[in-house]
Amino acid sequence: MAEGDTIHRVARRFDAALVGSPVAVRTPGPRRPEGRAVSEIEDRVLRSAEARGKHLLLDFEGELVLHSHLGMRGAWHLHPLGRRWRKPARSAWIALSGNGAEAVNFGGSSLRLVRARELLRDPRLARLGPDILAPGFTDELGSASLRRADPARELGDALLDQTLIAGIGNIFKSEGCFAARVDPWRPLADVSDEELLRVVELTRKLMAGAVESGRQPKRVYRRPRMPCPRCRTPIRSRAQGDDARTTYWCPRCQA
Repeated sequence: MAEGDTIHRVARRFDAALVGSPVAVRTPGPRRPEGRAVSEIEDRVLRSAEARGKHLLLDFEGELVLHSHLGMRGAWHLHPLGRRWRKPARSAWIALSGNGAEAVNFGGSSLRLVRARELLRDPRLARLGPDILAPGFTDELGSASLRRADPARELGDALLDQTLIAGIGNIFKSEGCFAARVDPWRPLADVSDEELLRVVELTRKLMAGAVESGRQPKRVYRRPRMPCPRCRTPIRSRAQGDDARTTYWCPRCQA
């Protein structure tokens, strides 16, 4: 699933390529965005691109917002107009072009065009916790939000709860706990305030680094049975939480 760093990076690319420009709209594949007809944003100026957790909000003049969630396999491809697409047109939901650039959405889990006021009533957005990559986010705010969760809940599972902190996904859940040397299987009640703050801080720094570099860390993620980069102990993996998302950790470094 696309994590918060990916969405923030996409928003930056929209800022550089299409924000401030009127856009042309195409729907090349059989799927159509939900909500209002996309013809309503034809030739309208894209005013801003905002990442909010794992959600991308494209704000057009006329108080219209294209709301995208990429889910597990979706992607936005941004490139110079006229470049050949890397995926077949039938898998594209929408293509936006202007200012010599083009942005194409492939395979997302949801895409809809709505009035801006409708977003205020959207339960998915209303329930989001603070975005870990937002300018106003602090590590203390994130730590306090996690503290409000059920104390019996395991740390790794709580980090994925978008109502507590928005933007963290499976990669950074595992990598953040590894960087902080904290066991993701410990219940929150057994994680000290200092440890919790360190997990939030290092997770945020890893994600911010990924926004800048475009590269996500893979020190433990998807490396089961391979040697830990710190102590050479075999990395372990196991499904965690109600959604059974796989957690990766070092049983020695994070004991």
